[in-house]
Amino acid sequence: MATRLLFLAFIGLTGFITYNALYLQEQRNGALLPTAGSQRVPLPDGPIHVANPPASAPKPVSVTTDLPPLRGQPAPQQLVTAIQRELAARGYASGTVNGKLSDETRKAIATFEKDRGLPITGSPSDELLRRILLGEAAPPAASTGSVAAANGAPRAKPNATAGSDSTIKQVQQILADLGYAPGPVDGTMGDETQRAVSAFQRDRKIAQNGRITPELLREIKRVTGRDLSATASRP
Repeated sequence: MATRLLFLAFIGLTGFITYNALYLQEQRNGALLPTAGSQRVPLPDGPIHVANPPASAPKPVSVTTDLPPLRGQPAPQQLVTAIQRELAARGYASGTVNGKLSDETRKAIATFEKDRGLPITGSPSDELLRRILLGEAAPPAASTGSVAAANGAPRAKPNATAGSDSTIKQVQQILADLGYAPGPVDGTMGDETQRAVSAFQRDRKIAQNGRITPELLREIKRVTGRDLSATASRP
């Protein structure tokens, strides 16, 4: 009886030792993780490398512009056309000369303003055109709504006439520079010149009669800085 008990104890001890050896070997070769189906998946030996999460898509970069927003009333088409043409003649890429204020035209204006050390607006104006035509020597512009001459200069004489060939020729040249197509610059007040004068008067919101008047000469001075009253008043 004692021999049988001793044999059973030996068998039990041997089984316990074998079980512990197998369990420890399994732990050393790889830890077991539970799965959804109650199965265990062994982890590999060594460090576990976790894949980097996929990079998120880059956020779209908003396109910004350095040009300030346009203010006030839209510029007349004739004014925009003249600015486009004059900028293009000076090497600025102002786009198609069509009187439409495109982004390309605004960028050309801003580039011109930056080159001249002017406040960058990207907007067409009478003062801008005057600076393009006359360069840095252009005097400051008088306000468009005022009929007084700039810097307190005397007005054109009321009895001044625009009948001289010299005055007509100068007006024709200025209107041509502004894009009004007055015809040949020959000092003759023909139909084309009258239509150009009338169009200029309409755009500048002054009396529209197609004639070269003191009021017209004052408005030309505001736009270009050129005073034609002296030549108009000569006999």
